[in-house]
Parts: sequence; C-alpha cells; structure tokens
Amino acid sequence: MKKIKESVFWKSPAKVSIVLFIVLEIITFWLQPNLLTMSWISLKAESAITLLFAAIGETFVLLVGGIDLSIAGVISITSSVAAVYMQDSWISVITVSILCLAIGIGVGLFNGFVIQKFKIQPFIVTFATWYICGGIAYLVLPRDGGDVPQRFIRALTYRFFGNFSVALIIIVMCLVLWTWFKRTRLGISLYAVGNNLHAASLNGISVKKVNYFAYGTSGLFAAMCGLYRVAVTATGSPTAGESFFNQAIAATVIGGTLLTGGIGGQYGTIVGVLVFKAINDLLVFAGASSYWSTLFQGALLILAVLVSTITEIRHERKELIG
Repeated sequence: MKKIKESVFWKSPAKVSIVLFIVLEIITFWLQPNLLTMSWISLKAESAITLLFAAIGETFVLLVGGIDLSIAGVISITSSVAAVYMQDSWISVITVSILCLAIGIGVGLFNGFVIQKFKIQPFIVTFATWYICGGIAYLVLPRDGGDVPQRFIRALTYRFFGNFSVALIIIVMCLVLWTWFKRTRLGISLYAVGNNLHAASLNGISVKKVNYFAYGTSGLFAAMCGLYRVAVTATGSPTAGESFFNQAIAATVIGGTLLTGGIGGQYGTIVGVLVFKAINDLLVFAGASSYWSTLFQGALLILAVLVSTITEIRHERKELIG
C-alpha cells in the first residue's frame, strides 16, 4: 500500500497540472515581466486560500471514495454566523471562530454518521445537508452584509515584513503537515479505504473511523474557508459557498485525485487550485472576457476526468495482471 501511495503522484493527472501551471505562469510573466515579486506571490496566495481550504477538505473525502457537496452549505452558514455574531473584541472573535469551526466539524461528522449508519450514497446525504445548512444561513443572514470586526480582518490579511501574507504561510504549513500526515497510520488508512474498502477492513482498519475523519475534516476546512472569505471580503453572505463546491471538486480532480478514491493527495490539489488562479490571471492580462475563464476551467475538468478515468483503468489492469 505504501508503494502505491508514494508512486501514484507521478502516475496521476497531477503531472499534467504541473506542466500546465508552469506553462501558464511562463506566459503570464511574459505578458507582465515585472510581476514576479514576493508581494505578488503573497497576493496570489490570498486570492487562492479560500478555494484551497475547500479543495483540501474535499480531497480527504475523495480519497476514501466519497464526495462532499455540503461544503457549500458549511461555507455559507459559517460566513453568515461570523458576519452577524462576531463583535470587535478578541474574546468574541475567538469564540465565534471556534463556534464556526465546530459547526463545520459537526456537519461533517453528521454526514459521516448517516452515510455509515444507513448506507446512503454520499452524494444524496451531502446534497441534502447542503440545503439544510443553506436554509439556516438564510435565517441567520437573509442578505449579504453583516458587520465584520476590523481586528479579525487585519489578523487574517496581515503581512509580515510587508510581503509575507498570512495566506502564504498557511499554504506552506499545509504542505508541511500533509508531508507528515500522509505517512501516519491514519494517512495510509485513507488510501487503503479508498483503494479497497473490504480489504482495508480485513486488515484491521476501522472504515467507520476513517470516514468520520474524512468528512469531519472536510467540514472543518469548509468552515475555515467561510471564515477566511469573511475576512477577505469584509462581509457575510448566505450564498457564499455556492461558487466553491464545484470549483473545489474540479481543482481536486485536476490535481490528480481520482473520483473513485485511493489515488491523489494534497500536493496535486494545491497545484489544481493554482492552475485555476493562473487561468484567471492570464485571461486578465490578455484582456479577454471573464466568461472565457469558466470555459477553460470546464475544459480542464473534462480533460482531468478523462485522464483520471484512463489512470484508474490502467491501475485496475495492473492489479489484475499482478
């Protein structure tokens, strides 16, 4: 299992995304040669961090062979709660932030419980949870608005030494933590469950606990996305998450994580998110309409799914031959 886990990164669609990202950046810097500064890199990190949070959480679920549409509802409800109830004091900022994170984890664990207990398809469960959370978000905040404390905004958008943004530091931390986590027993178990649930169970892995962890973590990162979005936009929205769930899944798949589970990881997901942002930058600098961004992202998703399917077929054939 460890051999599969470590080798699939370069055999997955992630390598396509890496090459594509490099090409996009070369073209971007050719159009705007003065962009490559630490300040610009920090700015790009800030623009990517919300989608990155959503995609990182989704990756955990996809690795075990599931899917989580409820991240859209979690982002919306945490965005609404933070904008309405957070006051301009550190006690309030910390308390409401913890509450939002708890909401995200709670929704994720609920998804995991229903899926495991009643054997309902993850798509159906998380779709229903999305609508429930979305409805609560509207009750909390009927329309875009709210009063976001300046100290909360400054805390998450602060730049150390004038150039290093909090978002950039968080991304580096995510890379470091994933490098450690994927080698832990729990990290290996994620891949084992995604590769072959029955075999993982026979080898003493608690499939229920692994699924609870995956969905709970997905909810946690969705809540982090909602909180960071509030800080970046300085406003809450009951529909904040509607633009995230499809992009998060697309970025994850583009980054090489198979929809069938067991193959992929956070390295590729981060590259997938950066590809999304690089496309937007390139189109802006080229003076193209923003509608082209959606078209290219859709085409990339189709390409990634095709490569993902081919990779899965090859993987299955090798297992049969082996």
